[in-house]
Amino acid sequence: MKILAIGDITSPGGALHLEKNLWAIRLKFGIDFCVVNGENASFISGISQDTAEKLLRSGADVITGGNHTMQNHQAQRMLDEFPEVLRPINYGDGAPGHGYTVINTGARRILVINAMGNVHIEPQLDMPYSYIETVLRQEKGNYDLSILDIHAEATGEKLAVAHTFDGRINVVFGTHTHVPTADASILPRGTGYISDVGMCGESGGILGMEIGSVIFKMKTKLPGKFKCAEGAPFADGVIFTVNEANGRVTEIKRIKF
Repeated sequence: MKILAIGDITSPGGALHLEKNLWAIRLKFGIDFCVVNGENASFISGISQDTAEKLLRSGADVITGGNHTMQNHQAQRMLDEFPEVLRPINYGDGAPGHGYTVINTGARRILVINAMGNVHIEPQLDMPYSYIETVLRQEKGNYDLSILDIHAEATGEKLAVAHTFDGRINVVFGTHTHVPTADASILPRGTGYISDVGMCGESGGILGMEIGSVIFKMKTKLPGKFKCAEGAPFADGVIFTVNEANGRVTEIKRIKF
């Protein structure tokens, strides 16, 4: 089975790029299941319902979130209605929406968990370990393969989470930094891992944003709104090939389109 993870969408332009290209990429590489981190895909903080529906039609099976997911009430309301759109599970039971879902593709049942780290990132949530453990225990027997998006700043924290669940979660990928890492690896018990998938948005800027607006905010510390970069859009992705007989990842391939 081939699972495609796509990094943080940074703008509506990134969402439009996937709308135009994702199904073709799925066909080209024989992708069976696709997870997209989409929390910044709209002009609002937190994904809008319209953008979420567009991404699901365009080839995303599940949309994960992160530290900006809950910053907009419109996004919060939508999370309760769409089991395919997740927010970090360690927000706790009182938060709107869901931290995990099980998608039945007809041939397989795929568990997808969205969690957030708590090192150098705001808001600072509970550590994700116990939340993930609870899901694996509660859903035991209800899924065939499992995926975790760990949305975190610190690469060491992401890797610690991956090693904790090595052999128990098939695919663990990191999001949030918008920069693809070169540490794709198969852990000792067969889990496929990468610290960060990268991003999906306009090129020619700083992490998808216009250079001048980023530098101004960093130098002055004044409040300001980032502007999207103006280069051609692109998407970073990682394909994990999983041996369904034993659950071990056999190949990890980075792509950019």
